[in-house]
Amino acid sequence: MFKVALCGLLNSKHTVDAKISAFLGSSVTGYTILEFETVEELIASGDYYDLYFINMKLRENEDKLFSHLSNDHKPDNKKLRFITYVEDPASDATFDAAIDCLKRHIEYDSMYLAIEFLTDRGLRSIAVSKILYFEYIDRKVKIKTQNNEYYCDDTLRNVFNLVGSYGFLQPHKSFIVNLKNITSIKNYLIKMSDGSTIPLSQKKSKEFRKCYAEYLKEKKPQVKKKPNK
Repeated sequence: MFKVALCGLLNSKHTVDAKISAFLGSSVTGYTILEFETVEELIASGDYYDLYFINMKLRENEDKLFSHLSNDHKPDNKKLRFITYVEDPASDATFDAAIDCLKRHIEYDSMYLAIEFLTDRGLRSIAVSKILYFEYIDRKVKIKTQNNEYYCDDTLRNVFNLVGSYGFLQPHKSFIVNLKNITSIKNYLIKMSDGSTIPLSQKKSKEFRKCYAEYLKEKKPQVKKKPNK
């Protein structure tokens, strides 16, 4: 579950809701947006969020917020937590710029992020960029990386909540794939960089292809036009 906190930003929830929905697409199984009047109220909630939109006027309290975040000792405390300060009222362009910045942070973070899994070979820290796909098989989750296979006692839902923000999508009820490691999609088969094929369900096909096309578009180098002389 992707969680967003709005602090000191009255009447912004509707705008942020639309931006977050467009940003996440189907990459995360749902999200929540909670509003707080002050940083103190946010901290008092006792929860932690993936994305914080904070009123610029409340920046003087950022030390309190950073101290609060440093006390996060939950198993997922390595998740990227992104804080951005905006004016109130904030324009659509302001939120768009903040989310574009978040995308760049997620892309950078996913290059170096490693997640710990308790596998059949013990506790393993696996680089997200090296994971090809996850498969639910025989009541276990198989983690297929570029060089190894691991098995862990978990559910795809839990795994998806861990990696969904880092370029992973679910093309089939039994699989989660790393978009980075897809080489082609033909009919209802997804070919991965190691040559393996993953089924693409008819029910998920349209949305999956759309999200993958958007992913490729974002990864395509932007060619700057030469100014007219």
